[in-house]
Amino acid sequence: MNELKVTIFKRKSNWYNGCMRYLSVLLGYLKWHYGKALFTTFALWRNFSVFVFNFFSIKSLASNFFTPWKRLAETYPKGIHLQEDLEIFLVNTMMRFVGMVLRTIMLAIGLFCYFIFLLSMPFFLIVWLLLPPFILLLIVFGLILIFSNSIWK
Repeated sequence: MNELKVTIFKRKSNWYNGCMRYLSVLLGYLKWHYGKALFTTFALWRNFSVFVFNFFSIKSLASNFFTPWKRLAETYPKGIHLQEDLEIFLVNTMMRFVGMVLRTIMLAIGLFCYFIFLLSMPFFLIVWLLLPPFILLLIVFGLILIFSNSIWK
């Protein structure tokens, strides 16, 4: 009789330890998901934000907005040469205008990508926060479908 009680206790103990092992893994995952991984995700987003800002050289393009394209500019000759000075002035003005137009296009593309990234961050945060409950809901729903009588009919 004593051996039977010990055997039953061992079976309950093994079942309990197995369940607690799975529960421990689940709680550890949730602690990681909502703790360390969430803060790591924020650091990753900051790095992506800096990357997009630097990839399009937004600061550099804005600070050099009025400089000539590829620094192509003619130098003025010494002395007074009205026609040459006017030609050089027009070439330099055109190069500044070309530089402004191309920098405006690059700034627009860069800022568009940056704002798309900023607007997508809250969406991904919500998905990240709702992912574990959603997976649990899918598991429960699947078990309900498996064990319901309507599926076997």
